[in-house]
Amino acid sequence: MEGKKGFNKSQLQLIAVAAMLIDHLAWAFVDFWTVPGQIMHVAGRLTIPIMCFFIAEGYRKTRNLYRYINRIACFAVISVVPFYIFFSEEYGFRQNIIFDHLLSILILTVLEHGSLKKWMKVVLTVILFGVSAVIGGWPFTPELFTLAFYYGKTFKDKAKWFVAANLLTVVVVSILAGINQRLHFAPYDWAWYDRGYLLGFMLALPVLARYDGGKGKSPFGRYFFYVFYPVHMLLLALLKYLMSGDISHHDIYLGLHVVCLLIVCIMLVMVFRAKASRMQAAIIMFLVMESFYIIGFIVEITATATETFYMAAAIEYFGELPLLVAFLLFTSECGHIKIPLFVYIAHVVLAFVLVFSIISSPRTHFFYSDIILTSFEGYTRAQYVHGTGYYISVGYIAVVIAEMFFIMINSLLKGTLIEKKRVAVLFAGCMFIWIPYAITLTGITGGYEVPVVGVVGVSICLTLCFYLYGTLDSVAIVSESALAKAGEGVVIIDDRDIVTFSNAVANDIIGAGELTDMNAAKNETIQNILRGKLTELRSEGRLYEVKVEEIKHRSYIQGHTIWILDATEHREMLNEAEHKANHDGLTGLYNRRYFESLVKEEIRNKVPGTLVMSDMDNFKAVNDTYGHKRGDYVLVSYAKILQAYPEEKLYPCRIGGDEFMFYLRGMSGRTEIEELIKQIMREFAKHFEDSEIKCTLSVGVAINGDPDRLAEFNTLYMEADGKLYAAKGNGKNTYVI
Repeated sequence: MEGKKGFNKSQLQLIAVAAMLIDHLAWAFVDFWTVPGQIMHVAGRLTIPIMCFFIAEGYRKTRNLYRYINRIACFAVISVVPFYIFFSEEYGFRQNIIFDHLLSILILTVLEHGSLKKWMKVVLTVILFGVSAVIGGWPFTPELFTLAFYYGKTFKDKAKWFVAANLLTVVVVSILAGINQRLHFAPYDWAWYDRGYLLGFMLALPVLARYDGGKGKSPFGRYFFYVFYPVHMLLLALLKYLMSGDISHHDIYLGLHVVCLLIVCIMLVMVFRAKASRMQAAIIMFLVMESFYIIGFIVEITATATETFYMAAAIEYFGELPLLVAFLLFTSECGHIKIPLFVYIAHVVLAFVLVFSIISSPRTHFFYSDIILTSFEGYTRAQYVHGTGYYISVGYIAVVIAEMFFIMINSLLKGTLIEKKRVAVLFAGCMFIWIPYAITLTGITGGYEVPVVGVVGVSICLTLCFYLYGTLDSVAIVSESALAKAGEGVVIIDDRDIVTFSNAVANDIIGAGELTDMNAAKNETIQNILRGKLTELRSEGRLYEVKVEEIKHRSYIQGHTIWILDATEHREMLNEAEHKANHDGLTGLYNRRYFESLVKEEIRNKVPGTLVMSDMDNFKAVNDTYGHKRGDYVLVSYAKILQAYPEEKLYPCRIGGDEFMFYLRGMSGRTEIEELIKQIMREFAKHFEDSEIKCTLSVGVAINGDPDRLAEFNTLYMEADGKLYAAKGNGKNTYVI
């Protein structure tokens, strides 16, 4: 479709976003059966087909299927809470549209998997369609649309199968709605005809037909749609709630925690998908634990029974205490101070012991002596009577914070400029912890405590530190400098064996596709390079030298850099120089020096053999009569005869002038030697049967046949030379053994 005038990908996605917003505005504020409501819902049907089209395109073009599935799954999870808040009880336990798209990708993955048997594909596909039927927001429909767009060879084919899937959806829903009016097996009170607006899906076909194949550039970023989906539902739900006039301080308090949870989830996805340094694990742990911390508060806000408040407290501390351990780990990574593993183990063990003491408090009264329920603005509130465990937890928190401050102060006094910048952001994060308490003292929260705001502030600081200064650690510095060396292959591997950077040259040479984000431990080529087993690579006829460098900060190894350098020309020059040093310039045969070294090697290895010396009869007459050019032709002709034999059989050599030698490797039987010499002499004579040139060979042979008493090279040489002289004396064109 490239080159057509129409819509690019970004423009179509904006159309889908606009249609979605119109549709959801109608669901929130416009009666379904009014004319405006019907028009808005029909317009909203543009969204799903466009999304399904690009899900199919994305699956076809993605270079990393795992990352693609992971991205969709993350946003499907993030959208769960906003989806339920917006649609309230209307959808029951069904999921959002991004979950439907995740199922579509998984179905395509199963169908396109090369190693799965046919029956396995059928079973897995049926299971995934079953999941769609049970909890999908749009059962079957997005999956069928995606399959139509993926397997249709032309746009006409795609449209044909899309229309069939659309009609099937409408017919099935209408039949089920009619049956439901009699049997009431579903909570939806639909008439058989009121799903006719679903035919509006077909409005997307003329729009998609104008897709020009281009990417375009979204003014809001590549993940705008995925972020827009949950955010706009939250905002519409909030607007709807505000317009209802039923909002209270308690509702705002609950909504604040939900928004904070969403912010943390978004940051978690961002950090998880980053090309990270060692800080990534620490900040992911921090954000995960923070999610539990906020969920604990949400449970507490909605609780009405004492048992639920105990559970809420356990969830809060389950998040808060390991959260501090993660903060400590992050701080130590920033300051490059290694804390012994047993310290972390001790912290985690104590944290879980304290959480267990909360769970058992109704029986032991160790953490809380009691929980007294009160009423505040018509909602249940809890007053916690603290026990011994609570004060131990306060001491625990103080110790962890003291450890963090020690690391930060040490970095400020002794650290590098980067470390000092990191610590400045961490100090700001620590200050955020106290901000909620200052806000509470002002009275503007109406008696509600908001520590969650401070913790979210800390997470924002840590995430900023990760993005602003985490990328300035040694691994990332080398990655940036590697971009400027695009002529060389470069692979950056961190200390977790993850490839954090690879350029196009390295990807092509190693031949494993996109290396970035790959686990290097699973790539045999990279592992052999790191172990020193592989120092050269060949690709498309070129030779590459491989070098490995450790990436260090002080004595702290953060990873390895693999440099892949094109050594083809250099090696060719060396080979050419070596060839010239070891070969005769005219014939290409070995010169005497190199030939002698080869024969001596055979003798050292106690391999029997035969040295043969030959001289051309009447060669001077050829030069004198026909010139040196024809003489060179005779020499080269003889050389080609010798070169035709593989080196496993003989080493050929030109001594100089018209004198040649060759060594028969492993051959010492008189009969086979005679046969070979006669064959060579016949082949040489054939070159001049129809020529005025008359040139023959005289040959002397010295056999070195006893492996236990092999003669030295000089002895063989003198013996063969003597035999050659004897052959000349016998009338030429003969041999003497």
